[in-house]
Amino acid sequence: MKKISILFFIILSLFTQSAFAELTLEDLTFKPEQLKVDPKITQMMEVRQSKLQTHQKLGLATMAAMTATVLLADNAKKNDVHKIAGITTGLLYWTTAYYSLSAPKPEGIKDSGSSEIHRALAWIHAPLMAIVPVLGYLHKENDRKGKESTGIVKAHGALASAAYIAFMSAGLVMYFDF
Repeated sequence: MKKISILFFIILSLFTQSAFAELTLEDLTFKPEQLKVDPKITQMMEVRQSKLQTHQKLGLATMAAMTATVLLADNAKKNDVHKIAGITTGLLYWTTAYYSLSAPKPEGIKDSGSSEIHRALAWIHAPLMAIVPVLGYLHKENDRKGKESTGIVKAHGALASAAYIAFMSAGLVMYFDF
């Protein structure tokens, strides 16, 4: 448990530095001369930049909440703290996703490098973030009734771990930007 806490603080310190760094237009795959042509594109890119900066900051908060949820999993049968952390994580996660998905993306812009990997990892963690809370609820209900969880419900922890690894990997990919 102590090793996980230390790892969490290392990851948090790495992301804190990058989460509050300002994005530039070059980071968003646009050259400044492309934006001078049309004021509508300039406005669109300002909205895009704002939404992606919010996405970045909320992503850091989501990482912290998700790590707390994972660390609290051992106490899930004793109290509802894990459940509350999971709900908080879910709300932060889907709010973070909203800012990414609602950021306007002009035609002809393609993801490359880290952005491409970051987006590909979303295809792993997003479905898992949809199903893991449902499985957690079913698992908690089985515990409450004194029943053993079976099938996919029993895989709640493993699937939550997979979501955690995919989400953290998506953040790390953007931090190291290769």
